[in-house]
Amino acid sequence: MKHIMLIKLKSGVDAVEIQEKIYKTFRKLDDELDWLNKPVVVRAAGNTDASFDLMASFELEKPEQVEAYRSHPLTEKLRGKILEFVEDKATFDHY
Repeated sequence: MKHIMLIKLKSGVDAVEIQEKIYKTFRKLDDELDWLNKPVVVRAAGNTDASFDLMASFELEKPEQVEAYRSHPLTEKLRGKILEFVEDKATFDHY
């Protein structure tokens, strides 16, 4: 299963900096958790009117692992670091 997050940042926020924070956390989670794999974090390309600035995703083995990801201490720490910079977000899962 792929878990995807779309993130809209507040005006003036450095998307590269937030992208790096998310990817660094995802790499740590990938190293620590056998069931979280293939993390990716990308920015919207060019000067577009994209609805979201970042897309972050990873693969999970089972749907119930989404909640384990959300409540993991590394995820909670990341949320505390970037939440003030996020204007909007959306998530979805697919197979």
